[in-house]
Amino acid sequence: MNRIIVCLASFLVLIGYALPIQAQPAPTETTGCAFTFKAGKDNTFLQFCVTANGNIPQIETPSGHLNVGAGGEGYGICNESPSAEYHDYASGASGNWGTATVLSKTGASVKIARTTSDGHWTLTQTISKVAKTSSITIVMALTNNQAVDKQAYLIRYADVNADGHSLDLLGATGNSAFAWSYSLDPPPPFYGLQLQNVGTPQFGFWSAEVQSVNLGPNPCDLGAHDAQGSFNGDGSFVLAYIGPVPAGQTKTATMTYRGL
Repeated sequence: MNRIIVCLASFLVLIGYALPIQAQPAPTETTGCAFTFKAGKDNTFLQFCVTANGNIPQIETPSGHLNVGAGGEGYGICNESPSAEYHDYASGASGNWGTATVLSKTGASVKIARTTSDGHWTLTQTISKVAKTSSITIVMALTNNQAVDKQAYLIRYADVNADGHSLDLLGATGNSAFAWSYSLDPPPPFYGLQLQNVGTPQFGFWSAEVQSVNLGPNPCDLGAHDAQGSFNGDGSFVLAYIGPVPAGQTKTATMTYRGL
């Protein structure tokens, strides 16, 4: 009898080893680093990490100079009519997202897909390090899963603490937003971070915005804290893409983070 029990136990263990490991669902929000990327050294140094949900809560460039604050970094969507907003800024999220799925991972990039909990939208992000330019490229592909065309807002947000300072000078143009650590304490040299659109997006309109607060915006109310192009203080920035997405189709925007 004892031999039968031992054999049965061994058989169950073997079955357990043969079964696939069940992936743990990504949390609703997290600042924890799931993937870390690194390139260069000294003035060309770049290190950043990506959460399981596709946020970038840490960006260090050049060496020793951190650039993301406690307000977080991430993405948002607005479904214009009927109005519905979805966001995840690592430090806080709207709570209406499904589990994020890692589609691929290499030493230079990670591709993550995530669908809203109502099934209406899927955001697929490919986040890559570009060692040659010490920069991060993000390709955001937004798919409309609904049966009708929809007007959408797609945004990228960051609470920038340039060189670790919460009080910065921030500015925005039609194609980019930036922040730098102008201060007399510590003295120069100064450092900063820029978020810039790349190429011509598939959306009809795009623009950068400086916010007078360090909190992520409601993607359906982007003007609530708009600082009208420049701000001196504890602010943040947003890159927004607006336009129709046909039923069952995808539109893509590409942007890059780089140090100043």
